[in-house]
Amino acid sequence: MAHHQKKKNKLSNEKPIPTSWPNLPQPLIKLIVAQPNLMQNITSFGCVTKTWRSPSKKCGRSNRWPRLVEITAKERVEHLDNTRSHICAIKFHAVDPYPYWSRMRKEYMPISYCPGIYFKGHSQGHLVVMAANMSDCYLWEPSNRHTYTYLPVWNPNLDFKLCTWSSPPKYRGGCSMMVLTGSSSPAFAFHRFQREKDDGERGWIMEDCNIKERYDDEGKNMQFSNAIGFEGKFYALSLQGSVVVIEEVGSCFRVTGVGGNRAVPSKVSRQFREFLVECDGEILVVFLVSKKWIDVVDDVEVFRLDVGELLWVKMEGIGDRALFVEDECCMGVDANKVGCRKNSVYFTHHGVENWWVFDMGTANISPLQEPVMWDQAILELE
Repeated sequence: MAHHQKKKNKLSNEKPIPTSWPNLPQPLIKLIVAQPNLMQNITSFGCVTKTWRSPSKKCGRSNRWPRLVEITAKERVEHLDNTRSHICAIKFHAVDPYPYWSRMRKEYMPISYCPGIYFKGHSQGHLVVMAANMSDCYLWEPSNRHTYTYLPVWNPNLDFKLCTWSSPPKYRGGCSMMVLTGSSSPAFAFHRFQREKDDGERGWIMEDCNIKERYDDEGKNMQFSNAIGFEGKFYALSLQGSVVVIEEVGSCFRVTGVGGNRAVPSKVSRQFREFLVECDGEILVVFLVSKKWIDVVDDVEVFRLDVGELLWVKMEGIGDRALFVEDECCMGVDANKVGCRKNSVYFTHHGVENWWVFDMGTANISPLQEPVMWDQAILELE
């Protein structure tokens, strides 16, 4: 069942209001406050919106899919640098670092400090944030007010599309960070974490991509629009839907594998939104498909990456899991433990606060108006 969402009216002379992150249903945010380890379930930083273009007339081949281009919704362009400032919507509390005062006060101290205002990536309970000058970068753990690390200074003239890391950054050793620029030269920027405290002075390692895009009739090199880290490696999706594996070989980062099929919805549509999510040890790609109108999501598809064969396999269901996907946050949960519908995908439409739910069993889309039993959830997620 299709649904429509209303667009927000904005006044051009209004000062942009910082965006609350994460934009999740309030009952779920309350659960995260009570159980901060749920932050580990947020494994991606939002979506990429794509639309189809007719194949080039020069190619003379009618059996090829149209090529894809990325589009940016007007709702997302709110700052001079096409970047929205953020505030953390999760009001975590941390114990006073001085035990004596903690005992005397018998209360928790609210977290009040974030080292940056632009949020650029999230995984494994950590956020990458950027200062207003678009060059100072930090790795921040929102649930611990004193835990942030300096990252190398970023060149503000180079696009910082999104970032992810190869493994949980908590223990640093063996963990690397990758930034996508959206171009092919440089296509990636990498940073290796040291085992000791990282002072951010090692700099970024820039790498080009010289691999031809098999789904582009113009023969261009791959450009990457989405990525996720998984078990020490990076998995990146190109603009045309090719998946590649990137890992450290010796002292360099190299593409070591290219997928055998394309990450796209089953049918050509007006446009679709693409989300990469890790959930229960699997890499999933979620497509919110708009077949007729860009303001209507009328189908949802989920594919699983067969990591060994590098093939995308369509899923008919996700079992007891539920996925929450929106522009700047993706999260997978055990539905039975947080009190929401299982085998379902929850989503919003470009920052609109209203949530919708797609039931993978019935293929039905409905507004989230049910009295779900969030407050009685079983919090056994240690």
